[in-house]
Parts: sequence; structure tokens; C-alpha cells
Amino acid sequence: MIWRPPHDFTAAMECVIKTDMGAYGEEWTEDESRRTYTFLVCLILIWIFLVYLDETVLIRPDLTFWSKLLLQNTLLCLVFIICGYSVIFKGLDESYSRKISHVFAYALPISLHFLWPQDATKLPGSLELTWACWFQFIPFLALIKPVRRRSRVLMMAFRAVDRVNDRPYTLTWMLSQLLGNYVAILLLHFYLTSQKDIRRVKMAVLPMVINVLGDGLAEPVGVRWGKNKYRTSALWYKGAFCAGDFERSYEGSACVYIVSLLGLVPFRKLLTATQFALSIVFLPITMTLCEAWAPHTWDNPFLTGVCGLFMICIFELVP
Repeated sequence: MIWRPPHDFTAAMECVIKTDMGAYGEEWTEDESRRTYTFLVCLILIWIFLVYLDETVLIRPDLTFWSKLLLQNTLLCLVFIICGYSVIFKGLDESYSRKISHVFAYALPISLHFLWPQDATKLPGSLELTWACWFQFIPFLALIKPVRRRSRVLMMAFRAVDRVNDRPYTLTWMLSQLLGNYVAILLLHFYLTSQKDIRRVKMAVLPMVINVLGDGLAEPVGVRWGKNKYRTSALWYKGAFCAGDFERSYEGSACVYIVSLLGLVPFRKLLTATQFALSIVFLPITMTLCEAWAPHTWDNPFLTGVCGLFMICIFELVP
């Protein structure tokens, strides 16, 4: 017998597709084509650059390396599908779903590295981390408008990150944010590997902790308990820079402060007494203000970049 989805599933997915058409239009527009081609060109240029730096990855494939990449993308796709299903059929708030998806997108490349038996005791190299981040962008090509509408599974995956107030820029904002955040992480990683004390490379994890736990909790906390709101704008909205009117909450921003404060504790031995004291006082405040002033959906790259600059200043200017 051929399995057929229940009627309520079919009806619900048809409703999702109609909503998508209403939000993004039925036709594939010139602006959408331009954004997609720009994304593809960026991916190709970065791929060429990576092959130039590390051609052995493609010439002599390493089974462990490719296994991690395959598992990484498979898990990310499953998370998107499960979250999208929960939004459509279980009433999960789309803000929670989007944040869960973002947390997994940021955490998977380095988490899988540590979970792999032979790599559990060492940090990934800059090139390995860059390759892992690059391959994570590939599945997002399946979420562009003409592709996702051909599959109910892909429509479910897209609903995991499709917030109403992000339309029609959901993918543009999300992918540019991921790219910006990865670039900031990798630049910090390159700097830390150049230090005389190689143990300082571990501090590349700090901005990820602030993003995953601090900013990751900020939105759910703000949605659930955020009674005191303030306004922010998007980096690009309706043809203008720093435009739009979006809300954040002081309760959500407080999560960034607390996580930044606690996140410094494990790195105490990598800092001098003066460096640690100044970091404890100023880093949480800096990160909180950064999250508050960062553009809507683009807070992660700003958090990572500012945290990285803060650490560079601490190491270079404070004895």
C-alpha cells in the first residue's frame, strides 16, 4: 500500500503554501534572483579561496572530515524540519523555533568536533572550522522560493525560521547574519592562534557562548516575560538602511549580561588578574549594549565582532 498523508496534514500544508505566496508573492522576482545569484557567487568565491588554501581536502578526502560535515548538515536539516512541524501542527511560537534553529546552526560545527572521539581534546583548526561553516550554507539553497514550494518537507523546514516580522527578508537576513558571524569568529580564531600562549585559542568559544546562550535565551525570555520593551531597526528594510520598527525587551537583554558574566569564569586562568578584573566589569556591559543597539536579526555578528575586539584590546593593551 502507498502511504498517503492524512487530510488534515495536506490541508495544513496547503494553507502554509498559500500563506507563503501571500507573504512572498507567487512569482520569482528580479530582486530575488539578484539576491540568490549574489549568494551563489559568494559561496563560489569562498570555495575557490578555501581550495587555494587547503586543496588537500578535495584531493585526498579525509573520511572523518566528510563524515562530520555530512552529519552536521543532516542534523541541521532535521532540526529545521522538526521545528517547522512544531510551528505548524503543535503551536510552537515561531520566535522560539527560529532561535532553536539558530542555536543549532551556530553550535553544530564546533560541537561535533568535540564530540568526535579523536578530536575531543583539541580545538579545530581555522581551515577546518571554515570548511565546516561553508558547507552549512549549502542546504539553505533548498529553501529559496521556487524550490521550497515543490516540497511540503522543505516548506516545513522554512517555517522553522520564517517569522512574520522578518518577511520578505527572512532568508536574506538569516544567511547574511550567519555569514557575518562566521567571518567574525574566524578572524578572532586566526588572531588567537597567532598568540604566544596557544591556550588562548580556547577563548574563541566565548563569543559563541554569548551568542548561543545569551542571545539564544534573550528572545524566548523576551517573548515570555518581556514586559519592558524598546525599539530597534533592521540593517536593511524596504530599500533603506537602518529602517523598520522592531521590538526587544530589557528582560531579554539581561540574559546577555548574565551569560557574558558567567561565561568569563572558565577562562580565568587564561587572563592576568588585571585582564580578568577589567573583563568582568566591562565585557558584560559592552555585550548588553551591543545586543541592544545591534540591527534586528543582525545582533549575532555584532556580538561576536565586538566581543572579539574587546578580547584583542585586553590582550594587546592590558598587562
